[in-house]
Amino acid sequence: MNKILIVYTGGTIGMMETENGLAPSSGLRTRIHQAVGDNLAELPLFDLIELTPLIDSSNITPSNWCRIYDTIQNKWHEYDGFVVLHGTDTLSYTASMLSYMFSKCDKNIIITGSQIPLGMKRSDGLANLEAAMSIAETPSLGQVTVLFHHELMEGSRTTKFSSSQFGAFKSFNSVPLAQLSISQALPKCDQATLISPKKRDIEFIENAVGILTLHPSLPTYAYQGFLNNNSCKAIVLLSYGAGNIADATPSLIEFLEGMQELGKAVINVTQCQHGGTSSGTYAVGSLLTKLGVLDGKDMTMEAAFSKLHWLLANGNTYMDIQTNWDTVISNETFV
Repeated sequence: MNKILIVYTGGTIGMMETENGLAPSSGLRTRIHQAVGDNLAELPLFDLIELTPLIDSSNITPSNWCRIYDTIQNKWHEYDGFVVLHGTDTLSYTASMLSYMFSKCDKNIIITGSQIPLGMKRSDGLANLEAAMSIAETPSLGQVTVLFHHELMEGSRTTKFSSSQFGAFKSFNSVPLAQLSISQALPKCDQATLISPKKRDIEFIENAVGILTLHPSLPTYAYQGFLNNNSCKAIVLLSYGAGNIADATPSLIEFLEGMQELGKAVINVTQCQHGGTSSGTYAVGSLLTKLGVLDGKDMTMEAAFSKLHWLLANGNTYMDIQTNWDTVISNETFV
């Protein structure tokens, strides 16, 4: 019988009530047995590792991505698949990063969580966990995936769009890999093309990537720090609509010019959840291209942010990023 590993990082699915409110709590294996009950016989055998300390996902940092990767990679040959239990707030960031780190992996890594803790009334945690466990043991899909509310999605294409709905995650620019129902029809992947992950030989650069969201009358103090702080190596620019900026604001144009002069990459990603940037459609988009701003196309903000961290951690310079940005790593863009 197949056996999988569940990696519990923290998050709502394993939280319990405390005097200060819900907080991540150890002892999840026991609560899983209690919640799943007799249905455990229909699921793969599993071991569970709780990362210490358990965290609310709002506190996620690049070092946590390394811990998740190392934990799974060290156990790769002992299990048939893996489930990562993660808080929902930053799940899409982690899913994007793990998609790059485990690109073309020869075993499944399913990331899931819940809106209500496992074992509590009306919890969605049980359905998400059981579905993730059942998919984890199947032939590899060749990529990290997110399972939430009966939808299986590519890890590099998801975003959290609701703080209250059970279907909290959507893949707005990509059709889900599967809609789970009575049948479990999963896509096929050529297993011969897949690989096992190697030991991690990179370190992420803390505080290297920032995000600048445009809004009307954006003050200069909102972005000047990216220029002045040496830790900043690149930013994601969240622009309007099809990738537009306030081109009538001289200080913003000067800022973007300054970023290029200092060798700090800028990636243009739309604030819209559906669609993408269309460089050249509007004069403003052409201006950004002349300024050296790279086109994020239909990437999510989380995927662009994580890709910058991944490229920097792999030693890519400013010029490397300018040259190689369009190289697709894990289906993060289809345009």
